[in-house]
Amino acid sequence: MGNERATQLLEALIELLDIPPSYYKKAEERYLSLGDWFHREGSKVAKLSPHVHLQGSFLYGTVTRPLFKGEEFDLDLVALVQLAKAGVTQKVLKALIGDEIKAYAEAHSFKENPEEKKRCWRLNYADDVSFHMDILPAIPEDLRVIEELVASGVTAELAATAIAITDLRHREYGVITSNWPSSNPKGFAGWFEGRMRQSAMPRIRMLVEGREYASVEDVPPYEWKTTLQRSIQILKRHRDVMFKDADEWAPISMIITTLAAHAYGGQDDLYEALTAIVDGMPKYVRDRKPRVPNPVNPAEDFADRWATDPRYEEHFWLWHTQVKADIDSLPNLIGTERLEREIRKRLLVNLTPDHMRMFPVVAVPAIAKPTIQISTPAKPWGSGR
Repeated sequence: MGNERATQLLEALIELLDIPPSYYKKAEERYLSLGDWFHREGSKVAKLSPHVHLQGSFLYGTVTRPLFKGEEFDLDLVALVQLAKAGVTQKVLKALIGDEIKAYAEAHSFKENPEEKKRCWRLNYADDVSFHMDILPAIPEDLRVIEELVASGVTAELAATAIAITDLRHREYGVITSNWPSSNPKGFAGWFEGRMRQSAMPRIRMLVEGREYASVEDVPPYEWKTTLQRSIQILKRHRDVMFKDADEWAPISMIITTLAAHAYGGQDDLYEALTAIVDGMPKYVRDRKPRVPNPVNPAEDFADRWATDPRYEEHFWLWHTQVKADIDSLPNLIGTERLEREIRKRLLVNLTPDHMRMFPVVAVPAIAKPTIQISTPAKPWGSGR
C-alpha cells in the first residue's frame, strides 16, 4: 500500500514538473522554421541538403519546468549539412551556419544577436514561451569512424547516424583534417527509445486507436510518458534543486539519463521504477575510463570532467546518496504534516490543495501509558538484614 501511495504522489508531482504538450509543439514549430530558412532561395546552405533536428531532453521527452519563473527552456538542435571533412574546416562550417542563423535572427526581428558558444550558436527567444535554441553545426561522419563504432559493438543502424561537429577549443579547429569531434544524438535517441519502447507500446497504440496519430511510428517520444521518462524528470529536478546554488558541480543530464536508461527494468509502477533505477545506477559507473561511456560511441566518456577535478565525481555520489535517501523515505512522509514541507524542500514545488486532499494528514492515536501496579511497594529504607 505504501508503494501505491508513493506512486500516486510521484504522479501528482509530475503534473507540477512536466511541461504541456503545447510547449513541445512550440519547440517543433521553431526548429522547423529554422529548417525552412536554411532551404529558402538565397540561402548559402540550401544546396547542401540542410536538415535541422532535435537533440536532448525535448527529443527524449524528459523536459522539466525551470526552477524559477522567467528562466528559459533549453532547446538543443543539430544543423546538419552535406559536406565532407576533406573539403571544409570546423571553423568554416561554424561560420557558414552562423551566417544563416544571424540572417534568420535579423529577418525575424530578434531582440538579441545570436551568441557564439564553444560548439554551437545560441538564439534567444523572448515571447510567450522563453526558449533559447542551441544550434550545433554538423556534417555526416566519415565511413572510417562509422566502421570503428560498429567494431566497438554499436549496431550498424545506430552507428550510421554519427556526425562530426564543431568545437572552437579543438586543436585542429581551423585546418582541413579527418580528426573532428564526433557525436551521435540521433543514435543515442534510438538507443534510449529502445530501452523503453516495449513499455511504451500500450500508450502508443491507445493514441493511434484514438486517432491522435496516424501510425505507431508517428507518435513522438514525448507522448510515450513511460516510467523511465518520468523517473528521469524527477531525478533531474532533484538535482537542479540540490545544486541550485552550486550548479557548477551538478551531475550533467547525459550522465543521469544514460545511467537511468541502463538501470531501467521496464517497471510499470513509477515508484518501483524510480527505486530500481536509483539502486541500479552505480552498477553502470565504470572504475576506469570511460567512466560513463556513451552507449552509441563507447570511446566518449560522459563523465570526462571527473578526471579534471575529483569534486565532479564527489558531488555526483553526494547527489546519488541524497536522492536515494529521499526516495526511500517518500512512503513514510505520506499522511504526515512533514509531506508538504519536504516536497517543497527537495523539489521546489508546492502541492496544491487538491493534492493535499489526496494525501491527508493521518492523526496518530496517542499511545496510552501502561499502568504499573506494584503489589508490594519497595521500602525506601534498608531491608534490615
